[in-house]
Amino acid sequence: MKSVHYLAIEGVIGVGKTTLSRLLSERLGARLVLEIVEENPFLPDFYRDMRRYAFQTQVFFLLSRYQQQMDLKQPDLFAPRW
Repeated sequence: MKSVHYLAIEGVIGVGKTTLSRLLSERLGARLVLEIVEENPFLPDFYRDMRRYAFQTQVFFLLSRYQQQMDLKQPDLFAPRW
């Protein structure tokens, strides 16, 4: 059975998480999975009123990440299996 490894990078906005992730992905030959920020409908409201929209914004990110993980579980039907 093939072992699977994950590397998660976390931090506050604007510190270079995406840049670091891209560099590591290239260097390690790993698949890069980024958080889907553009699709979060609560983000504009969050930046206007953080206290009011923080929960909704984070729940969207959580569910979005869950869906990404479920999609990653689905094997690539065209990938070589040797």
